[in-house]
Amino acid sequence: MIDKELLPRNHIFKGKIKEFEQILIKFVLDSGRAKSVDPNLQLILGYIGLHKKLTQKQLKDLTKLSRGTISKKLRDILSLRIIRKERIPKSNEYLYINAPEVYGDTADATLEEFIEINEFLKKKIIEIEENKEKKGAKFLSERIKSLTETFETVKNIWSDIEFIFKQKNKETLQ
Repeated sequence: MIDKELLPRNHIFKGKIKEFEQILIKFVLDSGRAKSVDPNLQLILGYIGLHKKLTQKQLKDLTKLSRGTISKKLRDILSLRIIRKERIPKSNEYLYINAPEVYGDTADATLEEFIEINEFLKKKIIEIEENKEKKGAKFLSERIKSLTETFETVKNIWSDIEFIFKQKNKETLQ
């Protein structure tokens, strides 16, 4: 029996949902640019983050990047363990899957960034739900809701993280 999670799905949104996807990708690119992250790397990460899983061919369709660029950037991203790679049964293709444990990593993020991102995503959920009859709306809305839940969790435990960090700094200074 083939695991349905390892099968590619239609990845091209249309109409208003495509517009929302583009707004979210632009936001991801702008965030990366502010931190001097390679835009091609950020673009690939953005699409995998939104779609949860994509093949190289799907990434090429979405990003319009060359196969060589996608392949190199995927190797870079895989080495960082931000995504994982799983072979699609009975094929020579692989799915590049978002690694959910990454969202819990707050090492280089601030509470303000999480709040800003969370508020932005909440607004997009409302806009997408106004177009819920469109193809891909349900999937995109569920993905964004999942991200906002993660951001809410991080926001709720942020004070504990800050306290531990401050304690460790105090111990280091003593």
